[in-house]
Amino acid sequence: MIKQVFFILLLSYFALFSLNAKAQDSISYVKLLGELKYLISEERYSEAYQNSQKNYKYLGEPDFDYLLGVSALNSGLSAPAVFAFERVVESKPQWYEARLYLVRSYIAANNLPAANSQASVLINTTTSPNRVKTAARTLLEITQRKQRFAQRSYNQSIEVAYGVDGNVNAGTSEDTILIPNLGEFLLSPESKSTDDNYVKLNYKGHYSHPIDQRSALSLGVNADWYKFNKLSEYDRINTSFVGRYQQQLDNIRWYVQAGITPLLLDGDLYRTETSLTAGSTYQLDKQLSFFSALSIGTMNNTFDEKLDNSFYALNIGASYMSQRWYQSVSANLKNESANINNGDFNARNISGIYYQVTALLAKQWQLSAQTGYQWISYQDEHPLFLQDRNDNLLILSSSLNYSVNKSLAVQLTLNYQDKTSDISLFEYDRFDTNLSASYSF
Repeated sequence: MIKQVFFILLLSYFALFSLNAKAQDSISYVKLLGELKYLISEERYSEAYQNSQKNYKYLGEPDFDYLLGVSALNSGLSAPAVFAFERVVESKPQWYEARLYLVRSYIAANNLPAANSQASVLINTTTSPNRVKTAARTLLEITQRKQRFAQRSYNQSIEVAYGVDGNVNAGTSEDTILIPNLGEFLLSPESKSTDDNYVKLNYKGHYSHPIDQRSALSLGVNADWYKFNKLSEYDRINTSFVGRYQQQLDNIRWYVQAGITPLLLDGDLYRTETSLTAGSTYQLDKQLSFFSALSIGTMNNTFDEKLDNSFYALNIGASYMSQRWYQSVSANLKNESANINNGDFNARNISGIYYQVTALLAKQWQLSAQTGYQWISYQDEHPLFLQDRNDNLLILSSSLNYSVNKSLAVQLTLNYQDKTSDISLFEYDRFDTNLSASYSF
């Protein structure tokens, strides 16, 4: 009996001691919260954060974590703030002020997708107060602006090449030509194929400016300068300027593009091409896509107005991409109409098919190849040869690229063209090879 009474008294003592300890701890906790609130109200955030760090045993208590997060965020410590507010929101999902602070913490930590997600939760939750929704919309706009700014990109590259062109002037290999009603004539050296070596300098620049999450504007420039060793009359600068607007709608990306391409030959403007293109790409899955484009434009020749034309072109195709391979096949139709009657013999229809493949051979090695075949039919008989002209053109090209590092690459390029025609003057074959080094920045 005495043992039972003693045991009961002992249990009562420990229970009373435990309740007293809990009461003291509760008083200390309430006092700590009051101190933290006071320091935060006085904007002494660093001191509040340091005080919170000393009492890490209260981590997981929503009120403590909330004050810890506020002090950390205002002290410039985004990571501890994120962890603190994530614990608060997990235990009290409807604490909307804490979720707002979580959005701010994600923005400070540059975790913009997570900030977007949490802001959307507040905006779409029917029970959240209007002031919270308004603040969430403001934060969502901030994250979207930051994302658009982060997605802006500008890149450029310079390439220097040394090459040999086996037929600079696309001249025939024939020595004589037969002109109806006039007889046979000996061709001048200027009309026959001539080879020469050259130095090429290329510059590429591209800037992309997102408008929103689905659309963007981009500007591009591509300039080639060729300097030949002997045939300086074929020195040329070919430049292309392009502006594009594109938008992504589910699996379809469509674009509108305007471009201008001036060609300077031996220091003088030879011709200028302007074009407007509308196109789209349909992404069937991660690997397979289909594309199409329609272009209209004009070609103005400075030296001979009979070469001026207006054109339209349609291009369709498909591409397949795997981890190491990219392949595409396309078909093209183009109509070129002379701008003056005297140039009708230069008007023509061009149809072609093309195949391109790129293979990643190793980490730093890449091989690309392209083949194409064109059928070219002229719309009026040639005034000198008194017959309709029909040409066929075979195009073969390949390149082997070695990436020294992310910026520097070395490339060997081979190009071959074989043109046949029912008028021998316009037949030629041409082989061009060059070795280049490019630097991207």
